[in-house]
Amino acid sequence: MSLLHRYLDDALRAGLSGRATSAGVRLEDVIRSGTRHPDSSVGVYAPDADSYDVFRELFEPILAHFRACPLPPGSELACVNPAAVVSTRIRVARNLAGHAFPAGMSPAERLAVEAKIVRACGTLAVDTGGWIRKIGDIPRLSLGSMVARRLAFGRDDKYMEAADIYADWPVGRSVLNTRNRQLSVWINEEDHLRVAVVLPGARVSACADVVSTVMAALSAQLDFCVDASLGHLTSCPSNVGSGMRASYMVDMRMDTSQQPRLEALESAGVVQIRGAWGEHSARAGGLADVGFRRRVGAPEAALLHDMRLLCAGA
Repeated sequence: MSLLHRYLDDALRAGLSGRATSAGVRLEDVIRSGTRHPDSSVGVYAPDADSYDVFRELFEPILAHFRACPLPPGSELACVNPAAVVSTRIRVARNLAGHAFPAGMSPAERLAVEAKIVRACGTLAVDTGGWIRKIGDIPRLSLGSMVARRLAFGRDDKYMEAADIYADWPVGRSVLNTRNRQLSVWINEEDHLRVAVVLPGARVSACADVVSTVMAALSAQLDFCVDASLGHLTSCPSNVGSGMRASYMVDMRMDTSQQPRLEALESAGVVQIRGAWGEHSARAGGLADVGFRRRVGAPEAALLHDMRLLCAGA
């Protein structure tokens, strides 16, 4: 059962159905994806920042579900063998202040947001030896290959499709990639900005250093959407707060001794194990993306500390 269907009963639906944000976002816009796809794990997307306040009775219990909880002692948490870690990935999500989020944007607004971020990324691309390309300018086969390697994004997520996040495709969508493929910046995917750094092996600290440098450069030129109590606001409530998700790409075939403990942490809702191609992807080929499930309310330093505990030596 999705969190939408768990928390939106008939009484709450009746209470929220007459409300709208200043941009005209209504309850049906927030819950469109979960209504069309009952198998969704969350079921809601915020089309703008005001949605979190106007529909707070729905968002609050969902945010509480993802709120970071106390973890087991470090000795119990360590269950990933550093030798089995193929790579470390840290992703940061941001939206720009003063703009609708991707589920509620017009074509003109998508282009305006794209222009702002591309301008901010210009110096970054030069400094990192990278290039920026519009999604619409990338040949179909090349784009498919880049999506498979998580260097770009397509429109293959049915939940985001239902939320209208892919509306006007591919207008206003671009990506930045460096030649070493360690840094990617996605523009106007689920959020206005997605920055991802991938380094080989178990290297949380090194990965975090690169992310910090990149975000400092972008923050100097972009005004991000931040709520005084919630932190950075994102399309999906699971990312609210720091907007950060850190994970290890683990070859589960290299060391099966810790797998029962890892699966126990997953069953307890502590860690989240995804397929190698990200959220909603199937686990195949022995590769798994392992990160923490509950991140709302946790500062970046705490998230990184827990990742180090998860994999001794990272």
